[in-house]
Amino acid sequence: MNNDLNNNRPSNEPFLNGGTTVASDEPTRNEELVKEYKDTKEAQEKFKKDFSLPTSLEDYIILSKNFYAGFWTRFAAYLIDMIVIYAISSLLNTFSFGLLNKQLDFPILGEESLSYVIVMFTYFIAMTYFFSQTLGKMIMKIKVEANKGEKLSFADVVYRELVGRLLTIFLAYLPYLAVAFTNKKKGLHDFIADTVVVKEDFSKLRRQMNEKLESKN
Repeated sequence: MNNDLNNNRPSNEPFLNGGTTVASDEPTRNEELVKEYKDTKEAQEKFKKDFSLPTSLEDYIILSKNFYAGFWTRFAAYLIDMIVIYAISSLLNTFSFGLLNKQLDFPILGEESLSYVIVMFTYFIAMTYFFSQTLGKMIMKIKVEANKGEKLSFADVVYRELVGRLLTIFLAYLPYLAVAFTNKKKGLHDFIADTVVVKEDFSKLRRQMNEKLESKN
């Protein structure tokens, strides 16, 4: 009798009384997870491989219309910069006890204070060379780049901010109007230094597209 009861008693062993099913489900589930993970990785790699930036000239021209800062954005940045320059000039006059506040007759610029001329060209050259942006451009989220997207050399900056700016002033600022009508929104100083003013959000994309186009050539 006791032997019969012992034989009918449920077993606690994991591989008896249906335990085999639970144990065998574990490897199967793990295999499914591994397969799902591999499929996901393969899909991601395929996407990365298949995804490419537009490299046709037509696509580039269409997209590039959004890359460059327009006339009013650049004008607003310029106004901010002039406020900054005048503020720094005033501080410089104060610290120099008025020694730099002399009115001089400069070629092209006309009669200006010495402090203003020093600050203006130092400000535009230094900020553009080290940061590719003046404070005004930082606020307006635009930056100066070489036409191919690389960082400007010091020579580029001097051509743009000294030579180009002086010629623009000599021509009564009229060359600035070219920004409103050219495809890449370039002023005379941009043409002289082969630069463009790009929206920050599109800077990286523009550089990538230029690299793609160059690799195709």
